[in-house]
Amino acid sequence: MPSSRPSFVWPRRIVHVTPFLWSGAGGALVRLAEAQREAGAEVTVVTTGRSRGGSDWPALRQRLRRAGADHVRLDFFARDPNVFWPTVEALEKVLVRAKAQIAHAHAGVPACALAVCRDRGAWRGAAVGHLNSWGVGRPAWMDTMDAWGYARLDRVVCISRAYQARLARLGVARGRLRYVPWGVDLLERVREPRIASEARPIVGFVGRIEPRKNQIALVDAFARVRQRWPDLLLELVGPIADHAYADTLGRAVTDAGLDGAVRMPGGVPDIAPVVRRWAAFLSASTDEGQGLAVLEAMALGVPVVAAKVRGIEDYLDAATGVVVARPTPAGLARGLIRALEGQAATVGRARRARQLVLRRYSWPRALDALAGVYTDAIASRG
Repeated sequence: MPSSRPSFVWPRRIVHVTPFLWSGAGGALVRLAEAQREAGAEVTVVTTGRSRGGSDWPALRQRLRRAGADHVRLDFFARDPNVFWPTVEALEKVLVRAKAQIAHAHAGVPACALAVCRDRGAWRGAAVGHLNSWGVGRPAWMDTMDAWGYARLDRVVCISRAYQARLARLGVARGRLRYVPWGVDLLERVREPRIASEARPIVGFVGRIEPRKNQIALVDAFARVRQRWPDLLLELVGPIADHAYADTLGRAVTDAGLDGAVRMPGGVPDIAPVVRRWAAFLSASTDEGQGLAVLEAMALGVPVVAAKVRGIEDYLDAATGVVVARPTPAGLARGLIRALEGQAATVGRARRARQLVLRRYSWPRALDALAGVYTDAIASRG
């Protein structure tokens, strides 16, 4: 396995700005900060901490502390003018105090803040934006606002081709856009793919309990498939992000008579030993920035059945998984049945999927690419 150290040299002083440390993107940011600290960089991470029902995940904050990164709380989740503008002034002071050579915004609101900070003139470092996901159902003005900020940064990293194209249509110069998907770090910890399943077959999904992840459709699809495989179990792993949706999901499980067949253990510190037990990973997400949990399942050699949505469509096709055109319960059920019944074809797809992740989505590869983006951004500032 390649070394985790990038071939490029990181800048000495780096500031990251993100709304929250949560989910796959938050974990990737923390891994990035850890690698930068290991290389000797001075790293400051600015997060909201807690706002409007959202909060940093404590485990990610603890990892930052262990890595020796500084942590500053500033609210870049809220878009209200009375919150945004005072916070921009506070961020400017952080950037000047840290003598940041580069600042890395991990969402649209902090991208706008960095653009304003540099326009004000007290801080003149390089600025990189990162677009992980916009989700579905956003008002158009949010996209316009975020694109305004991204367009004024030196480089913008997109983790999916669809969002890269979307930013270009919104006016971000194509020459500043870079496609750099996050890598999967568990490849260095889990050297062997899944070799056996449980006595009772398990299918599962990893993701926050929220409407965008569409776990209710998974329960409906599972109920249909279980008529053919009555011993089948479903595991929905992930913390609750939307309590109202979680309540609705729980009622759907009960109404379908599946209380003994569906497990919801919440978040787990390490998904590898959980997911390796599964006969299939089933995703009904309506949108993904990249779908890191899907890639992790592929890396573990677990067969994937997933809806064709942004992010996932970059790597999952008929050769590497079972692709469902739309995340309807009927379509997902047909896809899962195909994966469970066609063992020879399923094993072949899982093997090719793991090889794809090893080749294109290693964590060292992502570090190298991001260090190169930093180098380009700084060079563009002269």
